[in-house]
Amino acid sequence: MESEDIYKYIGFAIVVLFLIYIVIRTLKFQFMAIEGMTSGTTSGTTTGNTTDKDKVPEAIKSNTTRVEDGLLIDKYTKAYEDTIIDLDANADMFILEQVLQNAEKISSDPGSEENQKLISKLNNVKSFKDTLNLAIKVLDKK
Repeated sequence: MESEDIYKYIGFAIVVLFLIYIVIRTLKFQFMAIEGMTSGTTSGTTTGNTTDKDKVPEAIKSNTTRVEDGLLIDKYTKAYEDTIIDLDANADMFILEQVLQNAEKISSDPGSEENQKLISKLNNVKSFKDTLNLAIKVLDKK
């Protein structure tokens, strides 16, 4: 395996871990917010980890800032950009490879279960490319 491939995989792993981290943090916060809304309190305050309803936007901003500060965007902007760009190119090559390898099989019966799974997999990679484009736009804004 060439060192360039290793760097691509390491970059891919970093971005995937970053995306998983964001998803987990978002889901955790959503769970806390939903739990606060369904806790049965009527006075507007709750106990535990949730905040007053009128302070939720402030808490969201605080959580966003904490995540942003942890990313050290100013320090690692170039590395993050390179990672995203390399992942995008990697996804392009994966799509191209899969289309070329499976074109005849797909064309013979595009509706078969096996071919539908392959098509779904390719569409998921396309969706991932859209996520990468969004990530680079967010990074550029910072």
